[in-house]
Amino acid sequence: MNKKSQLIKADLLISGAGVVGMTLAYSLANAGLQVVIVDTLDVKKSLNDEFDGRSYAISYAPYVMLKTIGLWDKIGKHAQPINEIHVTDGESPVFLHFDKGELGDGPLGQMVEVRHIRAGLFEAINNHENITLLTPDKISKTENFPGHVLVEFESGKSLEVALLVSAEGRGSVLRAQNDIKIRVWDYKQTGIVTTVEHELDHQGIAHEKFFASGPFAILPLQNNRSSIVWCEPPERAKTIMSLPERSFNAELTKKFGTFLGEVKSLGLRWSYPLTMQLADDYTAERFCLIGDAVHGIHPIAGQGFNLGLRDIAALSEVLVDAHRLGGDIGSELVLERYVHWRRTDNNILALGMDGLTRLFSNDNPLVTVARRAGIAAIEEMLPVKKFFMQHARGTAGKLPKLLRGEIL
Repeated sequence: MNKKSQLIKADLLISGAGVVGMTLAYSLANAGLQVVIVDTLDVKKSLNDEFDGRSYAISYAPYVMLKTIGLWDKIGKHAQPINEIHVTDGESPVFLHFDKGELGDGPLGQMVEVRHIRAGLFEAINNHENITLLTPDKISKTENFPGHVLVEFESGKSLEVALLVSAEGRGSVLRAQNDIKIRVWDYKQTGIVTTVEHELDHQGIAHEKFFASGPFAILPLQNNRSSIVWCEPPERAKTIMSLPERSFNAELTKKFGTFLGEVKSLGLRWSYPLTMQLADDYTAERFCLIGDAVHGIHPIAGQGFNLGLRDIAALSEVLVDAHRLGGDIGSELVLERYVHWRRTDNNILALGMDGLTRLFSNDNPLVTVARRAGIAAIEEMLPVKKFFMQHARGTAGKLPKLLRGEIL
């Protein structure tokens, strides 16, 4: 079959079939847009337990969006509500306590293992009448024309769309091809991820412990399990990752403590270098970035996926509005509305997380005293705590319809 006979026409192409790309595709397809997703990886191979051991804390407003578009029933079957969050500075007895009762409208968030999110999303998009999945395949060439982009693939297929979206993650190839520069900050930390089981019930409480070497997060999962994000300098992380199981569990217990009884890893471990990166621009001609392709942040507060979901809510509303009015969804005017909506929120949260990381990854005695005094002061100031909680839950500022629970 020649290339001409393989020409596909659609409204947009999403490059990247990760959790952000699949969620965006489903959101837009349900609103009537014809969507194509391409990825170099066969999506089915990303559904096994060994592919990604992380878990995501989905905050309240993104959770509302996922329910609104009909995805929560598919990805949230194994979700664990977060009822409280305890933040401590090392082994200090002073801690900052966030409780769902202080806001009164549901959990602070929902913990979901990435493997369940991927499986649910694939179930949702596979065989969807408005979604074409091209995996594994690879973009070999793109060319802009008045009113559309022509995309050619290594498989020989060709595609004509109004807009090309990169949901390729931090290493976005299309971002580089569109000459969009990124700024990168290296934290000189590695994040170790594993799932543990413990004797006692965590009661839906998440713990964030800050040490000079990096934060240590205990994030509740179902069935007396927790997801661990353990940050250490790269060489020490490499040593920890290479330990046999018994030694690894001994080091884990030193950080974790015994407040939930005996704790041990369930075996699989992953590690990731920790950096922050922000793209200088969000768009180019008939092209835009979304999720980690535009902002990659430290996992200190579990906000990375939430930022991507907030991007999806804004971009979906902008594109669906233009589509229903018969407009050009790839026009500069339409894309600029998305940029205006998301840039400030993304930058404030990314730089805020960067500041927290640098403040807490510091063993200067004067800084330590000031930190602990600040934690004690904020704990007594309910209006300030509510302010932080509203931002963490994604309920502050002008929200897109989906984050408010309104159908597009």
